[in-house]
Amino acid sequence: MNVREAIEKRRTIRKFEQKEVDISLLTDLIDCARLAAYGANLQPLKFKIITDAETAGKLFENIKWAAYLPDGTPKSDEMPAAYIAVLGDTKIKANAQFECDAGAAVTTMMLEAVDKGLATCWLGAINRDNIHKILALPDDLRVAYLLAVGYPKQESVICGMSDGGVKYYEDENGVIHVPKRSLEDIII
Repeated sequence: MNVREAIEKRRTIRKFEQKEVDISLLTDLIDCARLAAYGANLQPLKFKIITDAETAGKLFENIKWAAYLPDGTPKSDEMPAAYIAVLGDTKIKANAQFECDAGAAVTTMMLEAVDKGLATCWLGAINRDNIHKILALPDDLRVAYLLAVGYPKQESVICGMSDGGVKYYEDENGVIHVPKRSLEDIII
């Protein structure tokens, strides 16, 4: 698979097979994030892998899933097998502005996940304070995002946008359709 194919295949998945993800695959995703672009090359991010069911269940309770879908929250037999917490280290970057760095790192992990046959969901609608406590993190680490990781139990495809509608939707076969603007619409 080349980079373009990974970009086109990478879609957000919110329903996962109940199959364990090998820790070496999760570590590989983080190793790719380590190589991402970072502002001023500060590399202020740290990562925590969560695979145990009890902690994952607590994280799940602090996540808002798929606002556009009426039934977008995974059921108990669709929950991700793992999470990667993306953490900003304020000892490295004092202003606690980690969004750009985290964006590059998460995107890199998502593309590597596609290559490994894994699916991901980049989670930003999360209760960061509760997650910080659940993970028993030190005060100098800030929760930027979570990345849900697992084997896909649903399909998601790109579709054309009509009338400027950005809302993704699920069809009668359970396939998620994600509208994208055309190339002509975004080049000025």
